[in-house]
Amino acid sequence: MGERLKSSIINIYGVGELGFILLMTMATSYYSYFITDVALLSAAAMGTILLTARIVDAISVIFAGGIIEKSNMKWGKYRSWLLVGPILIAIFFLVMFYNPNLSPAAKALYLGVAYVAAHVCVNLATVAYYTLVAVLGKDPTDRTLLSARRGQANAAAKVIFGLIAMPMVIYIGGGNEAKGFFLTVLIFAVVMMASFFTIAKIAKPFDDGKNAVSAGASRVTVGDMAKAIGTNGQLLILMLTEVTRFTAMFGTYAMVTYYFKYVVGSMLMISIFFVAINVAMLIGTIVSQMLIKKLDKKPTYLIGLIIFLISLISVYLFANNATTFITLMAIGFFGFAFGNTLNTGMYSDTADYVEWKTGKSTKGAVMAMFTLPIKIGIAIGGAVAGYGLAGIGYAANVPVTPELIGGVKMLTVAIPGISAVIGIIIIFFYKLNTAMLTQYQKEIKERA
Repeated sequence: MGERLKSSIINIYGVGELGFILLMTMATSYYSYFITDVALLSAAAMGTILLTARIVDAISVIFAGGIIEKSNMKWGKYRSWLLVGPILIAIFFLVMFYNPNLSPAAKALYLGVAYVAAHVCVNLATVAYYTLVAVLGKDPTDRTLLSARRGQANAAAKVIFGLIAMPMVIYIGGGNEAKGFFLTVLIFAVVMMASFFTIAKIAKPFDDGKNAVSAGASRVTVGDMAKAIGTNGQLLILMLTEVTRFTAMFGTYAMVTYYFKYVVGSMLMISIFFVAINVAMLIGTIVSQMLIKKLDKKPTYLIGLIIFLISLISVYLFANNATTFITLMAIGFFGFAFGNTLNTGMYSDTADYVEWKTGKSTKGAVMAMFTLPIKIGIAIGGAVAGYGLAGIGYAANVPVTPELIGGVKMLTVAIPGISAVIGIIIIFFYKLNTAMLTQYQKEIKERA
């Protein structure tokens, strides 16, 4: 058990997530719409662009962890990437949300390359940010609190996003959606940079380039990092569950713009939807933090997934209007948020688990895997949405027909519902708990 963190550091840690999520949610919520309705590419092209770019993006996550673990820049092993990465992220996100005057094929290539470049930079910064949970938190309780603050900031950022993003695009654009998206991304990019720079500042006393591995740990090789991931059964179980969870989330996000445009008939109601589900998620992160004290991490995580699944079944059966749809989805995302409170801490637990097994600290490589399920979930969710829309005959601004409405409704519920069922099955095989981790950390410390 290490020295407890000051509450001020725990609370400030969430600031990084707050700024980052404002920017990232523009991509996860609106980039598919930007491609089809602003850049005017087909739904099938959108699905292909996002699937291809996101596969490359996901592969880059694996290398990001190795790069960070092997690096030793003068500002610290992890915090250095919170100083360099945000500047590059801002530049490439602006490139992503620019609509050049090119042929459809050239524009598709441009948007795909821009997406990959932006997200490679995102991977380096976020892997460093998430690894700081293990660097800052030497005590299991502190790690849980750091993870909870990140989850709460994530939900708060999405509440803010839901309130301001689409109104900003509409108001700033003045009828020009391309201009509105570009300038809104610019504003969010500035906020993101300030947020990550703040985290780099508070992490300075903890990450001076000399504490990258435990005092008694051997020097880590690329082979050690690969082994820490490939033979860490608890990490792989957690990752597979997270893939299903994020496929559900981003599949929903990819579809709701179409749902409100074609089923509800009001784009402005998207703001109401995002505010509702993210207020519910903020409440969920607070409730789940209380449940952890009684139930531990895995049971709390599982309960959240079950709540999410039940709400989706209810949407399918009972959501005949926008109000019912938003209400039931908010209940579902209340449960979904339990995982957001827990996942960073659970990944950190698997890093301790493999260090206990091998005697080598591979925090950067293991924590890099935190973002991989998110990337895969974005890829699968976005691609299924794109190909699903193509399958129901969707094209930009088509006349609204009963068939189109039925197809959009089905896709909005089916993608997350199937994913949630799979996730509930997989998480049953996860075995780590607080008592085990406390013992592992004690033994690791005794070896030093």
